Formats: sequence, structure tokens, C-alpha cells
Amino acid sequence: MNPIYNLILTSILVFCPGFVWADSVQSPDLPPALERPATPQALSDTNADAMIALTQNNQAEVKETKEAVPAENNNGTYEGEEESPRIADPLAPINKLMFYFNDKLYFWALKPVTQVYSHVIPEDFRVVFSNAYDNLKAPGRMLNNLLQLRFKSAGNELLRFVFNSFAGVGGLGDVAKDALGLRKQEADFGQTLGRYGIGHGVYIVLPVLGPSSLRDTVGVAGDRLMYPLTYISESDLTFGETAGIAAHEKVNDTSFKIGDYESFKESAIDPYISMRDAFVQHRKKKVDEAKTK
Repeated sequence: MNPIYNLILTSILVFCPGFVWADSVQSPDLPPALERPATPQALSDTNADAMIALTQNNQAEVKETKEAVPAENNNGTYEGEEESPRIADPLAPINKLMFYFNDKLYFWALKPVTQVYSHVIPEDFRVVFSNAYDNLKAPGRMLNNLLQLRFKSAGNELLRFVFNSFAGVGGLGDVAKDALGLRKQEADFGQTLGRYGIGHGVYIVLPVLGPSSLRDTVGVAGDRLMYPLTYISESDLTFGETAGIAAHEKVNDTSFKIGDYESFKESAIDPYISMRDAFVQHRKKKVDEAKTK
């Protein structure tokens, strides 16, 4: 054999054995990916493809997350989520003290008196008293409905007041609801102020009356000016008699609600905060009603 040929053959066997044995030796039964080692270029291409696929997958997951979870706005709420109404409470230490006072007043005085009252006075008589007090508040509801531009509601309150005062014997019976189908149209001066964009101001807990705000405290004073008994002279009713009527109205009204406050306290983690939030939500609902009707 030619020496040059032998030299070339030897070089091939030493430096490139893979090419010689590739056709003569069968690969074991392995998956295609394991039959031959990948070249550096192939590995580089594979890694690049994997990185691109991973990036695209992460981007898709981020997009799905953004679509599933609404974006948070500057107020700490999420898009599409209605922000809960809030109220400033800079007087919290005083308000909590007054809340504690009202709480003890209820359990130590109002509830025991009301329980005795409910036991002594039959429900039918208590309903009669409730109708009479409610009829006295009809002029205030009528005026506030007028101020809120709810003219139909104001007209209903006027008809109810006149009809119940005469046919109902001074409002002792709510005959307007049964005979004419006229139901009470709730409205108060605090609601009227809110109807025209006046905010709560600050949260206030009033003695006996309970949760309120600066706006609704002014509203209570306004409603008092619309209450007929306010204009009865002192010669007709003394201060003690006026206070007695107010106390009787409170006890009579509470007689229909015994147990409600206890249930509220049992279900609340923090009764003070729960009471405040419930008040704000209730008043917001009333103001919204005044704007839509």
C-alpha cells in the first residue's frame, strides 16, 4: 500500500473516529434527541428558542393576571370596584366615649324600661302612638321633599297628613295607606343638604341620638324647626312635659326593635367602626335616593 495513503488513513482513524464508526456501529434504541450530541450551534439555537418561548409565556401570564385582577387606583381601590363611602373622624376619642355612654344607657336604662313598657302596653296601642308621632312629622317630610324637588312625594305627604289628621282622628290611624294607597315618603333636612352636594364634614356621636355628622346634626336642628310641637308655647307644655313626650316616643319606637342592637354588637368585630360605617352607607343611600326620585 502506498505510504502516503497509509499516513492519511492513520490520521483519519486518530483524529476523526466518529466519522469512521458512524455507519458501522448502530446507535442503541434511544430517543432521537439522545442519539447524537447536539452541536454548540444547535444548543445555542435551542436555548434561544427556549428563552423566547419562556418570555412569551411570562408575558401572557402577566397579561392574564392584569385582566383578571383590576388595576389599583390612587385611592387604594380597584377599577370596577365601588369605593366604600368614608367619613373623617378626628373626634374619635370623644366619639368613642359617647358611644360607650349610649351603649350603657341602652342596656342600663332604655332596654329595661322598654321591656316593662312592652309588657304593660299592648302592641295595638303602641302602634297607635307610633302613628300619632309619625303624623306629626309629616309636615317636615313634605317640606323636605319639596326642597329636594320631589313634588309627587311632597303631594303624597300633604294628602296623607290631611287625611290621617281627620279620618285617622289626629293621626292615630294610618288610614291613608289602607284607603288611598299612600305610603310614607321619607325625607329629612340632612338628606336635603346632601342632595345639593354638602358633605358630611366630620363624624359625630350624639348623646341618646347616636351616630351623626356635622351635616346631619344641622339637619336634626332643621327638622326640629319643621316639627309642629316646637311652636307650642311654654304655657301649653312645660319643659318637663316636652321632654316626657320625647322620652315616650323614644321608648315606644324602641319597643318594636328590642334585640336589633344586641344582634348588631354580636356580629360586629369592632362595634364602633361598624356603627360608623353603617351610618355612612345608610346616609349615602338616602342622599342617592333624593337625587334620583
